[in-house]
Amino acid sequence: MRRQIPTITALLCFEAAARTENFAKAAREINITQSALSRQIQALESFTQQTLFTRNRQRVKLTLAGKTLSAELIPLLEKLEGTLFTIRSHNNQGGTINVGVYPTLGSRWLMPRFLKFAEANDKLTLNTITYLSNGAIDPSLVDLAIVQGSPPWPGFRVDFLMGETMIVVCSPKLMQKPLEQASQLLENRVLLHSTRPKSWEIWSSSLDEQLHLRPTGPMFSQFEMLIDAVKGGHGVAIIPSILIQKELLEGTLIKAHSHECTTESAYYLLTPKVKVGIRRIEMFRKWFLDQSRP
Repeated sequence: MRRQIPTITALLCFEAAARTENFAKAAREINITQSALSRQIQALESFTQQTLFTRNRQRVKLTLAGKTLSAELIPLLEKLEGTLFTIRSHNNQGGTINVGVYPTLGSRWLMPRFLKFAEANDKLTLNTITYLSNGAIDPSLVDLAIVQGSPPWPGFRVDFLMGETMIVVCSPKLMQKPLEQASQLLENRVLLHSTRPKSWEIWSSSLDEQLHLRPTGPMFSQFEMLIDAVKGGHGVAIIPSILIQKELLEGTLIKAHSHECTTESAYYLLTPKVKVGIRRIEMFRKWFLDQSRP
């Protein structure tokens, strides 16, 4: 069935005329005659059955219908332009790669690897796109994405990246050495991460010790803020050890309990299936997986 849309030429003529508010300038920009551009605009008005411009000597102004079409059309043309650019550079080693990642994991774990890769591959531009939950990952925006959880992820190729170890930490201002009993931890203020509400349950279950109270306390939407609060001595928290290696080495954070919990979920590298096989993405994926493994 034929799609009920006007020609791309008519749409490009309209966009140029709407932006310049001058048919002559728009025609020169598109490299056609002014009369040819006028015919394209007339054809578009006939198609939409709306007057799109008011004419006043050399100037033209968008009507309400024209403003509505312009507002909807420009993002679509920009998206189409970006898609065609991506297709043209499909097998190029150079170009841009958009990597999706959680904010704290991105700044603390990914960036050093990004910089190392960028030094060895100066033809590639690496961008980061951050999100706070896996549901926010947009396969049209990311070329690769790092997630924590468990498969499956429909629409993505999934590569295991690394496991996750959770530990309970605090500031040395709060205690000088790890507590022996897990239940003693709850005598302190407990700080929580809003997207990991079951962290304490998972950690204590792996210890085979039931906590008598359900941990409650202030919630943080990002690990960076949670880490800062713990460093400030405001309480104890369960944090992935991968995010706080620097603090543990420096002693600004210490284990509040010796137990380490390796979770069933892990970190994975996702590639949108529609982008599998693109040369630069495959090159970065291979390098990245090689760097992430012991």
